Order: sequence, then C-alpha cells, then structure tokens
Amino acid sequence: MYRTVAAFLFPITLVALIGTGIWGYRESQEKNSVLIKAENHYQRAFHDLNNHVDKLQDEMGKALALNSRRQLSDCMTNVWRLAYAAQEDLSQLPLTLMPFDKAETFLGKIGSFAHQVGVRDLNKEPLSDKEWNTLSTLYNHAHDIRNDLAGVQNKVLNNQLRWMDVELAMASEDKKMDNAIIDGFQLVNKKVEQYPEVDWGPTISNMEVRKREKYQRLSGKNISAEEAKRKVAYALGRPSAKGMNATVNGKGGDFQTISVTFKKKDGEVYTDLTKTGGHMIFMMYDRPVKKAKLSLDQAEQMARRFLNRLGYKNMVATSYAETGNIVALNFVHQENGIYIYPELVAIRVALDNGEIVGLQADEYVFNKISPITVKPKLTQMEAQKRVSAKLKVQKINKAYIYSPITGDPVLCYEFLGMIGKEQYRIFINAMTGEEEKVERVKKADADHI
Repeated sequence: MYRTVAAFLFPITLVALIGTGIWGYRESQEKNSVLIKAENHYQRAFHDLNNHVDKLQDEMGKALALNSRRQLSDCMTNVWRLAYAAQEDLSQLPLTLMPFDKAETFLGKIGSFAHQVGVRDLNKEPLSDKEWNTLSTLYNHAHDIRNDLAGVQNKVLNNQLRWMDVELAMASEDKKMDNAIIDGFQLVNKKVEQYPEVDWGPTISNMEVRKREKYQRLSGKNISAEEAKRKVAYALGRPSAKGMNATVNGKGGDFQTISVTFKKKDGEVYTDLTKTGGHMIFMMYDRPVKKAKLSLDQAEQMARRFLNRLGYKNMVATSYAETGNIVALNFVHQENGIYIYPELVAIRVALDNGEIVGLQADEYVFNKISPITVKPKLTQMEAQKRVSAKLKVQKINKAYIYSPITGDPVLCYEFLGMIGKEQYRIFINAMTGEEEKVERVKKADADHI
C-alpha cells in the first residue's frame, strides 16, 4: 500500500518541486534585472558627474584667461549650466543618507555666482578685481573636487565597485562602514567644509540668509519621539507604532529632526520628521521591488493618497521618471492655478503593489511662500512672444519659482514644450518678460501630468 501511495505521490511532488524551482528562478531573474538597471542608472549618473565637474573646471580656467567680455559671458554661462548639471547628477545617486550637503551646496553657489556674472552686460559692468579673485579661488577648489572625484572613479572602475553596495551600506546601522565610494565622497565633503569663506558677493550671501530664515518659518509645536512614531504609523497606514525606534538629531543646528525607523519582513523603513510641527520630510523603504503590475495612473493615485495622509493638500504632478519598477513623481503645490515650484514633494511608488517606497518633502516644508498676492503685468500672449519659436508649446501655466540670479521668488509664465526629441520648461518673468530659467525635463506627459 505504501509503495502504491508513494508511486502515486512521487510524480506529483516532483512536478511541484520543478514548478517551485522554475518560479524561484524567474523571481531571481526579475530581481537581478531590477538590480542591474538600478546599478546602471547609478553608474551613468556618477560618470556624468565626473564629466560635468571636469568640464566645469576647464571652463573656469578659460574664464580666468579670457580678455574678451563676450567670450567671458559665454564661458560663465557654461559654468552655470555645468554646475547645475553636476547637481542634477548628484540627485540621481543614493546619497540621501550620506553627508554630502556641503559639496552639493558649494556647486550650487558656483552656479549662482557664474550665472549672475554671465547674464549681466559685461561691457557696462565688467568683472571686478574682487570677482576675479573669487573666480580664481573657485577654480582651485573645483580642481581639488575634480581630482578627488576622479580618484573615486578610478577605484570604481579598477575594483568594479557597485553603487548598490553603497545603498545597502548607508541603509545599514553598521557605523564601521568600509566602502571606497562612501569614503571618497565623505572626503570631498569634509574638504569643502574646511574651505575658507569665499566672497560670493551680496546676492548669494542674501540667498544664504533667506535659507536660514526658512527654517525659522516652520509652523507647529515641538513633538516628542513618541508623537513622531505615531505620526509615522498613521502616515504609512500601520495599526500602531510597535517596533519603531526614534532618535532626535541636529541639536544646536538650524533645525532639529526626529528619525523613526522600523523593520518589515522584506526591508527596513527610514523616516525623518521636523521636531517643530512634526512634518515628514524624508522616507525610504529599502526593499526589493518585483515585476511591475501597476500603471502610471494607478501609481499617481497611490501617491496622492499618501500626500493626503501627510496633510499636503492641493498638489499637482509635474513630472515622473521610471527606474527599476519604481516610478518617481514630482508634485508641487498649486494655488489659484499657479504652480508653486519651491513647494515641491518627490514620491517614489513601487509598481509591483503600489507601496510608497520613498519621499523627499524638505522643499515643500521649508519653502512655504503662499499665499501669492502678486498679479502679472504681462499677458500670456505677450510672454509667449519671448519664447523661442523653435519650442513646440504643449502646455502653459502660471508658475512661482526662485530666480536663479537673485534667489527671490518671482511670478512667471511656464511654457512646457518640445525642441526636437527633448522636452523643456521655459519660465518667462510675468513682470519683466525676461527669461528666468530654462530646464530640460527628463520625462513629462503634457496631457497626463
């Protein structure tokens, strides 16, 4: 009898085992495919960063040697664009948990300095001796940064280092992290922090003052660590704060945050809230994402539900990008039909089940500039005449942005459109008609978003 049962069950068990093996193999293949795509994305962004910093330093060197004011203007405009391109490259890398803020801010200041020189009439207002000295100092600092980043790049190439290992190392609680990429970036950040104070000029100095003022505009009462845990539990739809750990950060700094972390079955969740007001400004759920099952529309709906739970109202999606079965959506606050770009929230949604796996909301929390009372002097038609005829306009909005030149908030008309196969946003000042900002959009659906 036992032989009969065994003979009957054996083929069934064998088929089940083979089926399980095939399923496991497919799951493994899909996971590996996602990891490879993410790694390729990080590697491309890192090598683009090195390329842009390399060209940035070359352009600054040329600017020091030029005597032609027209060529100097072109050169400084190139420096500005390269500095912001380098910042964009940095935003694509998994550096959120790594202290690299000093170097990133320094690149932003180089861009602002170059822009304020490049856009003015150098025949009427030539480069001053003080500005030339500032440019010379920045050139030397950029040379150091380029060499240090090149050193990291060499290690990455020669030792076949992976950015996915960086992400895992930064997300772990192991304080003794041994990673050449992390060490290299921390070295760059530490060097920048030790640079003597640069005379950026009054415009950029005023921007720094306004940045500190933002932190002072935080609304609400101070919350405790336990309150922070409860807020995280509510936002993420958990029944309780059980198993959560909370740590207060930034004592003595411009503002304090409370970090709340907890483990789930397939990964760990990291969040940061402001101590004042309890506003969530960061969240990352580090888990493997399986094959995509949701559409962009469905992912946007999940993101909107999350924004509502956080209390971030009247948000409109402006762009998106898909990487490794995850879609990243940018939302800005909308008021009376005006897109307030400084009040930005970025959300990452897993396309396998719609779970929120990332949030960056510090710009929304710290850049509160609404309500907007200013009215445009130019009509939409008058503003559109200032836009390049080569732009095939897809959509027009009123928008509020920070001027790259002065750092002041300005009301603009935003023109979203195509030049060839590339999509751009062009912001025209609604008061003066000047072109305030041009940016290339990685991916945006003019009808949907």
